[in-house]
Amino acid sequence: MSPSEATAFVDPFFGWLSVRRGLLNLLSLLAFVIAGLALASSWFQPPLQTKLDLLQVDLALQAARTLDDPRYQDLARALLDQEVFKVASSRYQQVADNYAERLQRLKRVAGLETRGEGSTGDPALLTSVQELQAELDGLRLRLGLLYAYQEDLEAAHRQWQQVVDPSRPFELESPQKEAAQVLQGLWGTPRRILPEAEVHLRNHLDGWFEAVALQQLYRLQQRGDSLNALNQQQEKLALAALFRLAVVGGIPLLGALLGLILLVGWLGWSFWRQRSLVGPPWEVPWPGIGAQAVLTGWFLGFLLLSALVPRLYTTLLGLGAQQLSPWHQGATLFLTYNSGALLGAGLLSWLLRAYPGWQKVLQVRLGGPWLLWGLCGYGAALPLVVLAAALSQLLLPQAGGGNPILPLLLESHGWGARLLFLAVVSVCAPVFEEVLFRGFWLPTLGRYLPMGAAIALSAFTFAIAHLNLADLLPLTMLGVVLGVVYSHSRNLLAPILLHSLWNTGSLVTLLVLAGAS
Repeated sequence: MSPSEATAFVDPFFGWLSVRRGLLNLLSLLAFVIAGLALASSWFQPPLQTKLDLLQVDLALQAARTLDDPRYQDLARALLDQEVFKVASSRYQQVADNYAERLQRLKRVAGLETRGEGSTGDPALLTSVQELQAELDGLRLRLGLLYAYQEDLEAAHRQWQQVVDPSRPFELESPQKEAAQVLQGLWGTPRRILPEAEVHLRNHLDGWFEAVALQQLYRLQQRGDSLNALNQQQEKLALAALFRLAVVGGIPLLGALLGLILLVGWLGWSFWRQRSLVGPPWEVPWPGIGAQAVLTGWFLGFLLLSALVPRLYTTLLGLGAQQLSPWHQGATLFLTYNSGALLGAGLLSWLLRAYPGWQKVLQVRLGGPWLLWGLCGYGAALPLVVLAAALSQLLLPQAGGGNPILPLLLESHGWGARLLFLAVVSVCAPVFEEVLFRGFWLPTLGRYLPMGAAIALSAFTFAIAHLNLADLLPLTMLGVVLGVVYSHSRNLLAPILLHSLWNTGSLVTLLVLAGAS
């Protein structure tokens, strides 16, 4: 197809705007700018993966009682560090320092460091500062309890005093201030019990931290029955936490080890037989400008739908944004994602119908070794993505953001909402994203680039489309594995299976952590 014919074909996509190549390039540039701004804004957001890490730390603290139980000692020692409290203190201190640095950056952007006390600045930025400040204060409450439990009372009081800090502007005063004052009294000299101490502790603490604070309160109040009941409850929760740790820690670790063996074996076999690590390129019938039009139209349309669909949903049901239950949040996510997927499918069908032979590129066949490729690819992806995540922590320690589904899952209750989340992450996302990024975009790039470079660039595009820095390197690595699997299997069912297994595994981990929290 000649360039003039390609341009003439793209016009129907945006005919009502009289689109030509120049305008398409401007729209593509706009998409890049929006993606860049979204990645930059995620720099100031708390990294969601960090919250998951701390939930695992909290599980370890809860399970620490089993280290002294002869019945479960072996399993506990395999899953828990012997210095579990020192490790937890170090991790919480690291995260608190990270949040404090992030808060200072956000304050500078909001102008709160240069304006007088009581100044509000940009309301949206001020809200972000307040939310981040509240999260940091919550970390300091818990970090202080970790130090107090290890009898480092000076360090504990330093943490709590930062929450109480009377020099803060009024708009940044902590909602955890009363809880911090209660903790200062319980471990102060002399000890003192403030009014409604138990209410404040229960409102602002949970899990192991709540138990430690209540134990100290009950001892000072000489409430032996309450203390005994609390200890019995904690023993049951410790055992449950130990088995949750086995699920979220032990099983993925075993999978990663098996995947590493599989990966090394496959690389060795490929080298021995002198086989290429990637498959051959496809014969792509559609032009590059058509792919540019599809990706640009889908990305900009998806962003627009992400703003309109939730608002339309809440308006039709007469709900406010703060009134959405987990079920409504799941339904909103389901409708938003699938409306974007339908838009992408429509753009793809509009392009592909003009090019006979596209079925040889976007292939779906029930026969063949696609099941083996999908399963083995999943195993190989485990150690590689873990390595990429570790590298991301090293290179981008301040990177924020994360999958917006994570907090919704952690807060969800009931299987209705969770089934909607499962449908999106385990079915809808793998099918649509593999068709778009592996079935369509990867072969297009392979028409102009060597296959290795095409796989890397398609994987990077896949990662950027998720719009957060924290997952940029891990998702790129996952995209590389997905691309390699598709280039060899020549069957979209293989990367769809791998993608679905990956998302489902992450979902199961989240549900286990959500139950623990």
